[in-house]
Amino acid sequence: MINARYVLRIAACCLVGLAGCFSVAAQQKNSADSTFMQKVEQIGKSEVTSSIAKYQTERKEARQRMLLEAIRFEIQKAGLFLKQTVDTSDIVRDLAKSKKSYDIVIDGIFKNQGTHHTQRNLTVSDIILEQISISLETHRATLNSYYKTLSDSRFRIDSLSSDSVIYQFPTDSAAVIKYFKTMLSIMQEVAPLDSFITNAVSNIQELLQEMDMFAYKVHTARNEIEKLNTALSIHLGDREFPNLWEKPKNKRPFPEILSISRKKELLAIDFYVHDTKWRLLLFSLLFLCVSIFLISLKHRLKTEQLLQESNEGKLVVRFPLAAAFILTSSIFQFIFLDPPFIFSFILWTISAVCLSVLFYRYITGFWMRFWLIMVCAFLLAGVSNMLLQASRMERWCMLALQLFGTIYGLYILSSRHKHALKENKILYFVSIFTLIEFIAAGFNLFGRYNLSKTCMIVGYSGLIIAILFLWTVRLVNEGLSLATQVYQHPDKKLFYINFHKVGNKVPPVFYLFLIIGWGILMGRHFFIFRKIAGPLNNFLTTERTLGDYSFTINGIFIFVLILFCSLFLSRLISFFASEPDPTRGNTDRKGKVEAGSWLLLIRIIIISVGLFLAIAAAGIPLDRITLIIGALGVGIGLGLQALVNNLVSGLIIAFEKPVNVGDIIEVDGKSGTMKSIGFRSSVVVTADGSSLIIPNGDLLSQHLVNWTMSRNRKRLNLVIGVAYGTDLAKAEALLLTILKNEERIANNPPPVVLARDFASSSIELEIFFWMNDLRLGGIVKSAIIQQIDQQFKAAGIHIPVPQQEIWLHKPPTDTTNQ
Repeated sequence: MINARYVLRIAACCLVGLAGCFSVAAQQKNSADSTFMQKVEQIGKSEVTSSIAKYQTERKEARQRMLLEAIRFEIQKAGLFLKQTVDTSDIVRDLAKSKKSYDIVIDGIFKNQGTHHTQRNLTVSDIILEQISISLETHRATLNSYYKTLSDSRFRIDSLSSDSVIYQFPTDSAAVIKYFKTMLSIMQEVAPLDSFITNAVSNIQELLQEMDMFAYKVHTARNEIEKLNTALSIHLGDREFPNLWEKPKNKRPFPEILSISRKKELLAIDFYVHDTKWRLLLFSLLFLCVSIFLISLKHRLKTEQLLQESNEGKLVVRFPLAAAFILTSSIFQFIFLDPPFIFSFILWTISAVCLSVLFYRYITGFWMRFWLIMVCAFLLAGVSNMLLQASRMERWCMLALQLFGTIYGLYILSSRHKHALKENKILYFVSIFTLIEFIAAGFNLFGRYNLSKTCMIVGYSGLIIAILFLWTVRLVNEGLSLATQVYQHPDKKLFYINFHKVGNKVPPVFYLFLIIGWGILMGRHFFIFRKIAGPLNNFLTTERTLGDYSFTINGIFIFVLILFCSLFLSRLISFFASEPDPTRGNTDRKGKVEAGSWLLLIRIIIISVGLFLAIAAAGIPLDRITLIIGALGVGIGLGLQALVNNLVSGLIIAFEKPVNVGDIIEVDGKSGTMKSIGFRSSVVVTADGSSLIIPNGDLLSQHLVNWTMSRNRKRLNLVIGVAYGTDLAKAEALLLTILKNEERIANNPPPVVLARDFASSSIELEIFFWMNDLRLGGIVKSAIIQQIDQQFKAAGIHIPVPQQEIWLHKPPTDTTNQ
């Protein structure tokens, strides 16, 4: 239905038009007509004014509705965020726990400190405060994120609420009442949420203030401990306590020392385990892999009846789980960066127990007693090292352990049982241990407590770790030797690793790594080691700027290291994976296909993932990568088409698998066995032993014949000529008998004998037969020829030799001329 307003507007326009058309006539009319025109103009102006007011009113109402809905949406979104995301209860609980931990840490340092500070107490306390500081920083970042989100919501709500349009009310009383009802319903809905948001923001602010004050206390305490530790390391050789036979100045009850030490050590390991749970998971997975390998190796040895009564050379599979833990903990313990002593002590103790299990009835009684005594003494030294404050009782116990180590070490070095020692290098470490314990006893007697305690634990832990490392090398050598002996060919369960290429002994560089690792483990006991590592770490992590790009030396090292490791792992997989031997006819086809099909793809994935991880770890911006990709695109367009073609062809081979490693192929008339498929080219070993390198692009673009795809089946033919007059039926039956008696010829489809042609000196017969393994084609063909020759001779069938008769015609003699 047409609105009356538009009818009036149209009528007014028509009237104005008519007035224009008859303007000439209007000039001649009476002045009374001008009154009519004025009324018409007033009607038009009134309608225009009314339309404009109506439009503004509707626009204002639409704006009001939009603002009210936006306010409602923002309030609801903020409320949903508070309900689903913001939960400060865990943060409050962790903050209370951190404050308790802080109270425990300062005991023995800032209160009840005793005569002198101890290095172990300062080190453990600093480790705990560092973890508290990390936890506070994490929670602070979370709270700041909450606060920013809620503040932004409040800002948007206040911005919407301050719009003056909301407070412009309609002129109609009925419309005003309706508008007030709408606002009231919205306010009733959002008022509780608004109050909730206000309280949440206030609580977060208070929690942040409390956290900032506590973080300042922790930071101050860490600085004080750093100063004490530095002063202690500078004056490490100075007298700290009275001589052992003199009366102590201050004395704290030993039960209190034991209690505070236990609390601090448990806090240290609790924080560290929580912080390194992913490394612990990785360590567990490595232990599981090594265990599965050793259990599989032991099962294989049992299956092949290679396990004998003697354990010589087979100690690694005697107790696979114990050996696996020793190997894993000795080699992979360095993934745990700067662990507290209690964590390392637990790891070393479990390893020592596992090695004791392996030693049972394997080494002589004398050396077994030596090992058990050393393990027990190491446990006592470790417990003493975890006492964080000095006491006279502990000093006497330390002296007893130090003198015992010195005397027992001298006894071992002078004993007559050295010939029965399985690892003679242990004696060098026994000598070092004896000397260190003697020096530690001297320091203890004359009041150098910290230096004495450090030397004592270095001596005992150094000897235990050295023995563990030496036997780790022995176990690795045994494992490799047994694997080389058992796994003659690559096995699926071991990812087709070729142990003949790995070797039966670890490389000499492995010993160097273990020696360096032993030095690092011993150096961790000295605070000076941390002081040296600190400036080095600052040098590596300091951010440097080159143009618009910021980088760190550590980031560059990580980039190069990850990239090198990915390339090395890719080459390692290519080297250790099985490669078919063309001279061996009896090859495990299934293993070759499974390994070869995915080898190139696995290498590409490793390098790609390594490249992206290296870029992410180095912090290289993605816009730089875009520039590099653009430059590569220009290079590809200018002159790298052939290289890219070969790379893409390699990917096609990896995914579509038209050819696999170990397949027998024929390319451009040259046949051979596919040895390897690389990124750019592939290697084919021909029948004469030469390696033919074919670019991947040529491999796909040429007519490639893959005999292996047809299960190595091939039809062969042979032409035999028999003399004219031979009974062809007899010859055909004889040939079929020879072919059927050959077991290496396939029965389906059966052999066929056909008369081919009348030759110049014979009738040619052609035989067709199928081979199940085309690699035996030459041998079988030779055997068939020999059988045909023997059988034809016995049956009187003649194989003619091509002959040609030459007739010499002499013309008659002319007697007349004569």
